[in-house]
Amino acid sequence: MYVKTNGYKFLFGPVPSRRLGRSLGVDIVPSKVCSLNCIYCEVGRTTLCEVSRRRFNNPENIIDEFSQCYPSLEHGLDIVTITGSGEPTLCSDMGYLIREIKKISKVPVGVLTNSTLFTDPKVREELMEADVVVPSIDAATQETFKKVCIPHPSLNIEDINEAVVTFSNEYKGRLLIEILLCEGINDNFEELGKIADIIKRCRYEKVQLNTVHRPPAFSSAKAVGSSFLLEAALFLSQRGIKVEPVSNYIKDFSGGSMTRAELERLISMRPCSVSDISMVFGVPKADVETVLAEIPAEHLEIRDMDGVNFYFMK
Repeated sequence: MYVKTNGYKFLFGPVPSRRLGRSLGVDIVPSKVCSLNCIYCEVGRTTLCEVSRRRFNNPENIIDEFSQCYPSLEHGLDIVTITGSGEPTLCSDMGYLIREIKKISKVPVGVLTNSTLFTDPKVREELMEADVVVPSIDAATQETFKKVCIPHPSLNIEDINEAVVTFSNEYKGRLLIEILLCEGINDNFEELGKIADIIKRCRYEKVQLNTVHRPPAFSSAKAVGSSFLLEAALFLSQRGIKVEPVSNYIKDFSGGSMTRAELERLISMRPCSVSDISMVFGVPKADVETVLAEIPAEHLEIRDMDGVNFYFMK
């Protein structure tokens, strides 16, 4: 559950964000109004599931609080994020709030969204004003969508995903896509392959794989293991998807650095190319090749596939 800062009504944080760095949150929808009732949600179960946009608070009150409190909170800030206790695109004042907050903030303004209202051209228009948009794509089929997201009855995942593709190719800012995997529900390569096909049609910067890290709304939401997240990241990478190497989703590995022990552990789990290893750890390919050269030949198996070398610990 998000904790508001110093008794503020609309602000929370700054908090460390897995995706965006040090983030100051702006909560524009009350708890827990959402178009989905995702089984993994850390905010809790949805109490009002709806898809109609409306005003929840006087937008001037939100702007007043932000303008008064932002100066004391801006030090070391990486982003201001519109998100929080519900789905922010349900707020009919979202576009106005983005514009007004951008007039005050010295850092980018982003929106975290479950993507469900992208089918509304007005929502897409308003999101164009954000510097960063982070939509979710947790499913490609309606059956899986219902299991992991428990959507409002009117929502169709194929329509939503098509709208995300449309938005991505019109949007000029940073688009970061999140996929959250739950054990036994959307953690299969058939579903991931279909999700990859959707993302390949998008203009985006990175995809982040994630799983359940905090107590979920439903006990049926189980985290997938770090080994499967690695497999899923490599599966998507090999299909041309740009997967972000973030240490929080692969808990045992650190982004931006790599030791020989970490590399050996990775390739003892699954054969990897130099590009795969570079993607997982966020290090240059030359650094990967240097560390691979340190491993004795008798312990390293090299498998060729379509002209690409894959490395595996014997």
